[in-house]
Amino acid sequence: MDESCLSRDSGCRPRPIRECDSRVIRSKVLGECENRDYNPEGIYGPLVAKVPVVLSDVKIQIDIESDIRLQEPAFDIKDIDKKVCITQCHLVPFTNKLFIAGFVEENIQYSTVSCANETSISGDIRHTTVKIPFRCVTKVKFDKNPMFGGSFENELNSLDSTMTCANDEEESRIHFKKFHEKIFCELESVKILESTLLDRDINCTGRFDEEKCFTELTEKMVVYVRIKVLQNQQVCVPKHHCHPSYKESFKCKE
Repeated sequence: MDESCLSRDSGCRPRPIRECDSRVIRSKVLGECENRDYNPEGIYGPLVAKVPVVLSDVKIQIDIESDIRLQEPAFDIKDIDKKVCITQCHLVPFTNKLFIAGFVEENIQYSTVSCANETSISGDIRHTTVKIPFRCVTKVKFDKNPMFGGSFENELNSLDSTMTCANDEEESRIHFKKFHEKIFCELESVKILESTLLDRDINCTGRFDEEKCFTELTEKMVVYVRIKVLQNQQVCVPKHHCHPSYKESFKCKE
């Protein structure tokens, strides 16, 4: 029986106690497996490789204010867990404008009021999960310029049979398109500073007149998102002196 419901005039109804279905099904201690270390090997230059190149490394500040409504009146916030997801990170070609979009997924655990007396309040723990969207545009500084493609179309003219006038019976054209690697982003780190304002306007206890419940709250967040802007580019790897352990594998000269 719930200890908060021992008093007859508490307004609580005793809950029947039943045997729990949760239990440890199986437990086993695993032994340690042996392994063997290998030194990573690679090809030394000179060579040309296509690798992700860091174009820019930026930390973006995003200010968000959101109003949230819970499913039922809450007495107190027990825990708030957050994670940030980036759904769009697009650089407009030939500019330094980076378009950012995403959301903050927030899981709110809160306590409710089921019963109360002169000395105690009892209830359940509930949760609400919300997705708070954000969208912004920021200027970035390039440490390495992105590489874009191009295209052009040109008309070629020839002479007629007299070799004195342009040939108006034939048209020749040249079409050219050069493609480029897509620019993409990588989420490096996230930092969130927040304040939560509770709108306590519901008398949910009936006994504690000074204690109020709430169903709505306001979140004020300052979100710092660090992002790397990358593009696959061809990079020249210069010649390097081989390590002694690689001499036999790569047949390097002394």
